[in-house]
Amino acid sequence: MTGVPQPSDRRWWAALPRDGALIRAALLDGLLAVAAAYAAITLTAEVTSSALGWHGPAAEVVAFVHGASIAARRAATRAMLGLLLGTAVVYTALGYPVYLLGPAVLIAAYTLGSRWPRPRGLIALAVIDGVATVLIGAGPAFPGLDSLALYLALITAAWFLGDVVRRWQTLAREHSAQVRELEAAREELARHAVTAERVRIARELHDVVAHSMSIVAMHAGAGRLAVGSDPQAERAALRVIEDTTRGALGEMRRLVAVLREEGAAQAPLGPVHGLGDLPELTAGVAAAGVAIDVRTSGDLASLPDGVSLAAYRVVQEALTNVVRHAAPTRARVVVTAGDDTVHLSVENDPGTQHRPAGAAGGGHGTTGMRERVELYGGTLVSGPAAGGGWRVVAELPAGHRVSGAPR
Repeated sequence: MTGVPQPSDRRWWAALPRDGALIRAALLDGLLAVAAAYAAITLTAEVTSSALGWHGPAAEVVAFVHGASIAARRAATRAMLGLLLGTAVVYTALGYPVYLLGPAVLIAAYTLGSRWPRPRGLIALAVIDGVATVLIGAGPAFPGLDSLALYLALITAAWFLGDVVRRWQTLAREHSAQVRELEAAREELARHAVTAERVRIARELHDVVAHSMSIVAMHAGAGRLAVGSDPQAERAALRVIEDTTRGALGEMRRLVAVLREEGAAQAPLGPVHGLGDLPELTAGVAAAGVAIDVRTSGDLASLPDGVSLAAYRVVQEALTNVVRHAAPTRARVVVTAGDDTVHLSVENDPGTQHRPAGAAGGGHGTTGMRERVELYGGTLVSGPAAGGGWRVVAELPAGHRVSGAPR
């Protein structure tokens, strides 16, 4: 495996486990060293009990050091390997067969397989097998080729077991890194989703408030002029202002409820606006002094909610601009729902104001319309009309229609 750092003897402290895992690892290595040293001393003592001279006690000391070297298998793997092979050579030189040193060599082979990369570990395995072959062949009481082959096979199997464990640990580290990357990506996507939702809510608030406030401002002006001279017109203007503000407050409550979990769970959100609500929309605009001709064709009811809402908001914003900049005047709304696209246009005649309906006024209406349309892969063109007014033309993909929708 590439791309995953391997433990290095030069920085062995960096490879050691931390906190409680460090203590557990040290205890495990200590227990293995005690077991290996005990086995080596016990096996050696069986053949040195009747020996005379200093060779027996020396062999037992060498056997103890040989087994105790396992304690350094994590902290200093190279030192462990050198001490293991050196004591084996000395043990054989004292006249005792090396296989009496017990399982320490198996633990060492496993450690090399689990801690060193495969090329380096294979070289170390070859060195251990080679030294063992030479020492057994040169030592006293050669056990035979069968026993030698079995001894080398055990050493090799221990190394391969460590190699398998190392690869599993490497895969686990890689998978853990991938999980962390995926978690970071998920958090980034969540942040983008929150930003997008804020933009959507801001756009909805702009559409609701701008449309309603334009109508309120128009009727407030008319009501002011009618104060004291035309009580009926005054009452009519106040009624429109009341109905418009109530409707705007209702829509704003539904938007705020989406932002609050308790509100979303308790407050009735109501249906989403769509092209089916054009009569109510144009009625409010007509009350503000804009005569509107509306023509629709095609199956508007089967459009997806998102496309229908986007088209509705475009018409709403375009008519709001007409009320704000050109009323009183006349406007024409044409909506055509085809099999693949929804085409709509809003055009007004020149009004009594100096600015055309779509002229820049420092707001974000045209930008919001274009963002809505482009979000669904559509196009929007806004500019002066041939007769001197203003024209907004938009085209949106119809998407997957809703089957069985009421007509």
